[in-house]
Parts: sequence; structure tokens; C-alpha cells
Amino acid sequence: MLDAYDKDTLKEIKKEYDKTLKRSYLRIGNGLFDNDFPYSHRYPLYFKKAILDKLILGMPEEVYRAYKDGAGHELDEGPRGTPPKFLSIGSSSQFCYTSLEISELTPVGEGAYFFVDEGDEIHQLSFEKALPILEGELVTPPYMDAYAEGKKKDYFFECKCHEMFGVHPLRLSKKYFASPLGLIVKDIPKEYLREDKGMIEINPLAFGVSDTLFDIKQLLTHLMGIACHNPHKESVLIYYYSFPLEEDIRDERIVSIINKTKLDAITIFNSPIIQKYCQRNHISLRLYGHRNAYRYKASPNNTYRIY
Repeated sequence: MLDAYDKDTLKEIKKEYDKTLKRSYLRIGNGLFDNDFPYSHRYPLYFKKAILDKLILGMPEEVYRAYKDGAGHELDEGPRGTPPKFLSIGSSSQFCYTSLEISELTPVGEGAYFFVDEGDEIHQLSFEKALPILEGELVTPPYMDAYAEGKKKDYFFECKCHEMFGVHPLRLSKKYFASPLGLIVKDIPKEYLREDKGMIEINPLAFGVSDTLFDIKQLLTHLMGIACHNPHKESVLIYYYSFPLEEDIRDERIVSIINKTKLDAITIFNSPIIQKYCQRNHISLRLYGHRNAYRYKASPNNTYRIY
């Protein structure tokens, strides 16, 4: 499939995806949200700066600092006046925050509460959570989009928008393979590994797929980070995708990519390497789709489980 979608084509489809999200957002708003766009004539798929000001006003200080101090100009203009990334209609950070944020006013079953198992409760919710794997090594730790510390389980979130419109390299530092820790890379048969310029390249066939838009490397580092975070507590790794509403999709290539993303994720999750590692480290995997416009918390009305 990926042979039909080169880098430029995927970029084109990503823009159509953003247009679709905006179409859904405005349609659902029924006129109430019409003035939320554009950031500028040059950036019609970005919210106005006033939207960011309102979001920041309600952000807890620690959440604001997590986005402010992170890389990538989430809350500030970038080079040459590019808008803050948080204002993109396809921003996974904005999707994550507006969908998961909770407070004392959040109804039971909405926001991050929606994903918590019955009988469990959240002690703390944080965003941009670092998960160090190799202590003392010069390896950048993976970051989770959100982390909810539960009484019984820990819940880790990866929120996805644009990620399914890019091909992700499957290469890891040799340091992971040399570690004495029981990391998942040790479970990958050698016939799927190839050393290249100090890195280890992994054949995706090890996980049941020949090509994919799903970021397997990120999954591997997140699984290792979660296992190292609290090895004695059950954890849930949640992939949460923003899929446009079907009635607003005008480019069938978006449907094709969404379907492949779902199928690949399920295939990879069910691969023996992933399954055995998750069982050994008390990790369960889930996949959810979001079928509504932004600025609505996750709830049974807009969120459904796929896996």
C-alpha cells in the first residue's frame, strides 16, 4: 500500500485530513465556532490566538509548563511567524489536553476518567511524561502524551492525529540491546535485526507487518519506559486516535489510511513479541478512536474502543 503514497502524497492527504477535522468542527458547532478560525490568511487550518489564550487561562501551572518547556513551539510562534503548534486543528497535543483534562468539575466517565477501569480512581494526571529507560546513558527518554496515576493501575496515553500520515523509521540505539535489563529488544530474533551506522535497524516483519504508518519504534520505547517506570504495578498503554467523522470525509484516501492504521495497530499489538513482553511486565494495550470535534472531553458520546 505504501508504494502508492510517497512523502509528498502523504503530506497532501494530511492537509485534507485537517480540512476534514475543521469541517466537522464547524458543522457540529452549528455557527457557534465559526469565529474560531483562522489564525491568519496564510494559516486557515489553525485556530485564532484567542483560542490558545482561553485554553492557557484554564491550564494548571504544571500543565502549562510541560507544554511551554517542551520542544516544538507548542505555545509560542515558531520561526518566521509560524503559529503555535497547539493551535493546529490537527494538533495531537491540543487533542490530548482537551480530551483528557480533568478537574473537580469533570463529570464521572469523562476526560481521562473515561478510560479508567471500574473500581479504580485517578490520583494525578500529567502531560508530557518522561519515561527514562537507561539511567545515566545519553539516550533521550520517550515521552508519553499523558499519564494518569491510578490507585490500582497506571494509564499511559498516546494521542494521535498527523502521525498516521508519515512513515516512521524502525531504528534503535545499540545501547538498548546491550542493556542488562530485560528490555523488549532482547525478544526480537536476530534474523530481523541489522546493524547500520551504530544503530540497529529492525525489520517490521518481526511484528507481522511488511510496511506500516504505525510508529513501531515509539511503541517499543514506550513499552520499555513503562516497564522501567513501575515494574510491580499493572499498566495500561492507550492509543487514542482522532478520526474524522465519516460524513465529512471527501477524500477516500483518508479512509484507506485510517483503515490501514487500525489494522496494522491490531496486528502489531497481537504479535507474539509484543504480547509476551506485555504479559511479562503487566502491561495491557488498548486502541480508541475519537469521532467528534475538538474541545469536547472524551466520553461515551465521542469515543469508542477498537482494541
